[in-house]
Amino acid sequence: MEVAQLEEILACPSLPSLPAVAVRVIELTADKNVSLKELADTIQNDQGLSSKVLRTVNSSYYGLRTRCATINKALVMLGLGPVKALALGFSLVDSQQMDPRCGFDMVAYWRRGLYTAVASKSIAEAAGQTFGDEAFLAGLLQDIGVMAMYRALGMTYLDLMNDTDGDHNKLVRLELEAFDMQHPEVGAMLAERWRLPKELVMPVRFHERPTAAPVECADIVRCVALGNMAHDVLTETEPSAALKRLYAKAEAWLKLTPTTMDETLRLVAQATKEMSSLFRLDTGQGSDVDAVLAKAHDQLSQIRPPMISNSDAEDGLAKLLVGDSNTDPLTGAMARSAFDTAIKWAFGVCKTQGGNVGLVQVSVDCLEAVRQHGGNELGDQVLVGIATLLHKHFMPLGGVVCRLNGGLFSVVLQGVSKPGIVRASDEFRSDLERGWPGWKTQTGVAANGIAVSVGVVSRDPQDPAGVGSPTELIIAAAKAVQKCREDGSDGIRSAMAA
Repeated sequence: MEVAQLEEILACPSLPSLPAVAVRVIELTADKNVSLKELADTIQNDQGLSSKVLRTVNSSYYGLRTRCATINKALVMLGLGPVKALALGFSLVDSQQMDPRCGFDMVAYWRRGLYTAVASKSIAEAAGQTFGDEAFLAGLLQDIGVMAMYRALGMTYLDLMNDTDGDHNKLVRLELEAFDMQHPEVGAMLAERWRLPKELVMPVRFHERPTAAPVECADIVRCVALGNMAHDVLTETEPSAALKRLYAKAEAWLKLTPTTMDETLRLVAQATKEMSSLFRLDTGQGSDVDAVLAKAHDQLSQIRPPMISNSDAEDGLAKLLVGDSNTDPLTGAMARSAFDTAIKWAFGVCKTQGGNVGLVQVSVDCLEAVRQHGGNELGDQVLVGIATLLHKHFMPLGGVVCRLNGGLFSVVLQGVSKPGIVRASDEFRSDLERGWPGWKTQTGVAANGIAVSVGVVSRDPQDPAGVGSPTELIIAAAKAVQKCREDGSDGIRSAMAA
């Protein structure tokens, strides 16, 4: 990360700043023994903020039977959490208002923020969590880094945003390539300067890669990530892929069933419409959630896509890989036949259009030992887990994840910089170390004795000193893996081919 440029962004005088009342609310609520009267007085001293909070508290969203006429009564009836969330939420919205003629798409910005905020709170409550109000705030705050980068970098950043065609996952990749930094980290550092509590800073930092979050804040980060997926389901033209992701992650992370998520989506659609009015935010035309779900379910029943893509380049490749014969039935990764097609295609694109072609090879050297220890069931669990982590870290970069045989995986990447590939590989390794102890059979037999080798290769086919063919690239990756094996130590070993 370019530290100097990051400091320049954070020092920009036009960055959003919190109103004094919000700063005071943060200071007061940091104390577990906060005086509710002092907090009520602080909010009520700002008549505009007080009226907004009371209007929202008395809306059907909170469903109070008795009308609240004062902030003090709202604190008594609802508790500290909702009132604090509303006070800070309105302050955050006010701090980020801009001239609509500036070119920044405020409708899309607030649509993502408010849908995610409402969905994060609803999902947390559906899962029986107590941090629903904090999840609401975190969802509203998650993309503050986008606003900060736009205000500091102006048209340079706006042009980059326009290049994404509204694909938020592509935005993260382009930010990294253009600036060697990403909006989640910028936003988290801004939130820290505002002295926001850790339960708000962490979702901002990890909302794009939730499974990398520290254990102590993993649940709230995952609720915000699921809130983002709910936003995608309710706003994308083709919602089936987003709904499939939402179902899978909600079940894996929070044990929420598809039926529960369908009902949650209905609540989110209605509540967001109401909150848009209360916050006076233009989030565009609301969707007919039943029609959205019907369309998505119909698509899921008819189509089994070979992969979910966030990359225009990978979309072109996906058309070449359609078919069950190209998909590994155990892990959902591409099979060996698809790998051969993928690497030739990526190599050809990079050779004619420019950019690096990358190959990440992952060898599960301990697979036989795992199977001897816990049987085929445990071995399969490890393979599925590794494939899942590879998809998570490399699909946002347009990577094609393949299982070549047994415990050998490869990821083909086209047009991704070497630092981007290395960073994703390091994040994959860290995630694998955390995930490994959790993989176990139904009888509780856990995986142990991890030994995994990761070889990383990145070449520019247009460079005369680069690589001459896909075969040479594969050999280079194999040599990097062999270098790891020769190390002989347990754990996750990695090597970058020279």
